[in-house]
Amino acid sequence: MEGAWRDDHRGAIECLAHLRHIVSKSSIKEPFHTSSHLRVNKWDSMILDTEILGLMNHPVKNMFALCRPGLMEKFQPEIDATMLAMLFAFSVGMKQPTPGMALQNLKYASSCFTRHKTIPLFFLSVAIPYGWKRLQRLLLSQRWREDRTIEAEEKYQRVLTLLHRIGTIVAVCQLLNHAAFFKYGQYRTLAERLVGMQLQKAKTVAVQPRAIMFDYMNRQLVWDGFVEFGAFLLPLINWSRLWHAVKRLGVVGFPNANATNSSGCPICLAVPAKTPYQTSCGHIYCYFCLQSSVAAHPDFACVVCGDRFDTSHRVLGRPGTP
Repeated sequence: MEGAWRDDHRGAIECLAHLRHIVSKSSIKEPFHTSSHLRVNKWDSMILDTEILGLMNHPVKNMFALCRPGLMEKFQPEIDATMLAMLFAFSVGMKQPTPGMALQNLKYASSCFTRHKTIPLFFLSVAIPYGWKRLQRLLLSQRWREDRTIEAEEKYQRVLTLLHRIGTIVAVCQLLNHAAFFKYGQYRTLAERLVGMQLQKAKTVAVQPRAIMFDYMNRQLVWDGFVEFGAFLLPLINWSRLWHAVKRLGVVGFPNANATNSSGCPICLAVPAKTPYQTSCGHIYCYFCLQSSVAAHPDFACVVCGDRFDTSHRVLGRPGTP
């Protein structure tokens, strides 16, 4: 019996050693790139940079608010290119990461900050997109010209077809680059792939499991749900009727209706009442206060004496004077 146990023990040890050998081999041959685990950070950094550009555009929109309509839309490609060029100049141009990269603890590799890479990256990410947008606007503005000859129209259509094909090819290349990025996690954009700009960690920290916290998301979801519920519920409340009901209860803090000035409105307490109207019970209200109260509930009763509203007439002259 003891010999059988020893044989089983020896067999189990050999099996564990074989499994460890298989696991060590599979861990050496990684199917993905070493930076594939940073793909979420890389993608988030690009989204953050886009949001920062949007924030930079808000002051520009406020600056153009006083100009004639359509002026900002006319120069929108130039504005976008200027903002993107400023972001590029103060980050990559100074061998620093962009704000989105810094927030995600990323930076370009030190070997990427050369003129042979930064200048082509600037043209591919800033200059060429600006030229493409401006060329498209120029061609679209000339689309419905009636003084163009047949030959000029044929050339125009050929140019449009060529640009459409180029745009389709670029879109397909961008789609393939996205697929490669989601698999290997190396290059976020087509421009980075063509130039060879690789991202890496800015600061090396101790290897630890990434803690995913949902506290902020939960608070945001609860707040959004509360706001939507309030936006649905508040318009259904008759605030005028509620206000009068609270005043009838004699809550402390409201002015005494009997002490109200005879020429003032007992609802808004304006002295004298604005566009004064006198009710059948002899009290004076602002026209707006009286009409809004009657429209809110037809059985409106006087705030001062409690009599039900019957009729009213305009007070000519100063209220409270004979």
